Amino acid sequence: MKWKINFPNCSQSKKYRMNNYIIKYGLGIFLLLTLVSCDEFIRTEVVKEIYVNKSIINGFVGDEVNLVASPTDGTYQYTWSSEDPSVATVSANGQVKIVGEGFTNIFVASEGIRQKVEIYAVHRIALTDIILSETKVELIPNAKAIINVQRVPDNANDIPNALWTSDNANVATVNEKGEIVGVSEGVTKVRYTIGDIVKFIDVHVSYTKPFNGPHLLKEGGETVIAAADFDIGGPGRAFNDDAANPINDDSYRRSKGDAGSFAVEIEGNGNNLGFVNTGEWYQYTIQVENAGVYLYDSHLSANGVGSYYIDVDGVNTTGSIDVPNNGSWSSWLYNPTAPKEINLTAGTHKVRFMVTASGFNLKALRFRKK
Repeated sequence: MKWKINFPNCSQSKKYRMNNYIIKYGLGIFLLLTLVSCDEFIRTEVVKEIYVNKSIINGFVGDEVNLVASPTDGTYQYTWSSEDPSVATVSANGQVKIVGEGFTNIFVASEGIRQKVEIYAVHRIALTDIILSETKVELIPNAKAIINVQRVPDNANDIPNALWTSDNANVATVNEKGEIVGVSEGVTKVRYTIGDIVKFIDVHVSYTKPFNGPHLLKEGGETVIAAADFDIGGPGRAFNDDAANPINDDSYRRSKGDAGSFAVEIEGNGNNLGFVNTGEWYQYTIQVENAGVYLYDSHLSANGVGSYYIDVDGVNTTGSIDVPNNGSWSSWLYNPTAPKEINLTAGTHKVRFMVTASGFNLKALRFRKK
């Protein structure tokens, strides 16, 4: 019988002892680091701070401001002081009173900790009024007007919050800079409110505007509008003229700022409209100061039989008016002999002279308050 003796593998035993050593050694280092870390955490001190609800105060002489220091749980007993009591004083509980113009610091302290609040003080100069650069604005849709605001007095420093608003944003809008933008034809008011002060701007949005206007209708006397003074705005908006007989002389309107009316046959440097044809029309923007019934007639001369009617804001207000033949293109008379009555409300209106049959020249439109 043979015996086999197994001797321990030295290399494996050594490897085992080494691994065991590393585990024990690593565990010891981990425990040591943990103890050191815990010790450092326990020994870290909390930085003490004082916090105040305001760091800067811009105020007027006479103002009072309540400052609050925290924490408020009784950890600290606060002491308040003013660097310059001639500018601001402070009570034991942080109530600041501004007593003079200038600059100072308010301090709050406790247990060697101190915090400051800067005070800037001026005398109050109240705003008493404002002046707007415009109180009436005429715009076409999408056009813009900028309104400037002048303060009274101009060195006022007590300025309340201001607000721009439009009574009808479908007609015109306004932003915080005072920029008014026309939206669609109509009339509205834009208002500027600042404190107890309210100012208004009358805004009229239209594709046309009066030529040689405004054409004002009111009590007493009469208003005569030259036929050649139809609105500025161009064809399709201020007039409709077929230009079948161009005179090639639009200097009357061009010299007054309107270069868009070349198609209209203006005779005699603004004296009258000639070659008035069926289907043509001319618009006149009027401003009615006194509401009520107005008597209307036209100054014209006919060398044929014609007809027309007067349209106000899109409504036929006179019915068809016949124009008799008086045998001349320049023997002017008022028609009809019994003026038509037109009821007009106060404000802005658009009057159109609508030609339904040609045969006359037109010199003027006349309105008289009944």
